[in-house]
Amino acid sequence: MQGMEMKLTVEDWSSLRARLLWCYQGEVAPSNRREITQGRRLTAWWIHAGAVTVTSRGKSLSAGEGDWIFCGPEPWEQSFTGKARLLSINFHLEWPSGDSLVEPFFVIPAADHPALAAAAKPLLALLRRKFPGVRVDLQGLSASPTAFFQLQQLFSAWVLAYLETVLALGVLPARMTGVDPRVQAALRLLDRQGWEVRYREEALARQVGLSVGHLDRLFVHQMGTTPRGYLQKRRLESARARLREPVMAIKKVAYELGFSSPAHFSHWFREATGQSPREFRAAD
Repeated sequence: MQGMEMKLTVEDWSSLRARLLWCYQGEVAPSNRREITQGRRLTAWWIHAGAVTVTSRGKSLSAGEGDWIFCGPEPWEQSFTGKARLLSINFHLEWPSGDSLVEPFFVIPAADHPALAAAAKPLLALLRRKFPGVRVDLQGLSASPTAFFQLQQLFSAWVLAYLETVLALGVLPARMTGVDPRVQAALRLLDRQGWEVRYREEALARQVGLSVGHLDRLFVHQMGTTPRGYLQKRRLESARARLREPVMAIKKVAYELGFSSPAHFSHWFREATGQSPREFRAAD
């Protein structure tokens, strides 16, 4: 990749969590025109009409019609003009540690970077065909193998265009280094585990060839949390994403995430965030 001389193996790159969260084109909803995001994601907006001002890291940027603006994963404050229209792509490019591969924050003219639009348009067209009307929580939707791999193909093309653009403009990528292969193996197993499957630390440790205590110590040293804590972090991210989809009933969110009842889910969510699911949804 031009401008990206990172000597990583295919195995290293396979640990990168590249996930499309949502992609849509249209008018910015009134409730989203002025808000402070919680970050934890990368955002690319192609402004079609109106304008936006984004403040992050003590710096403000403004973008108008015909501009791309890139921000994340740090929290930001956004202020759109009325009737603003855009193409919005939100996604994760992060290592298992939670570190984002890149942290861009700048505005560029779309006309100077046509590869971005060329990659974004077919991605948007596929989403409109396969997932009509969806604006958030793409990860929580059912998909056929055909739809999933078509989506991955077009999202990968978008990521490549995006990375080649931001890296050519001087954004430095964060590299995953020194992660023990046994921890990487545990991470892959945890990322593949369905929420309906009960977590068993003994089984995980056995699969990677370690004792429970040794795996916990390695995991905490390299990831800053235990395997159970990492799994809970992923579960909380999924809960927040699903709750941002207003048409998804809280009861459905609870069962999709493997909880025995909505009450159990609400108690767990409040313990983790200080808010009930309803309070989180109302405040988001």
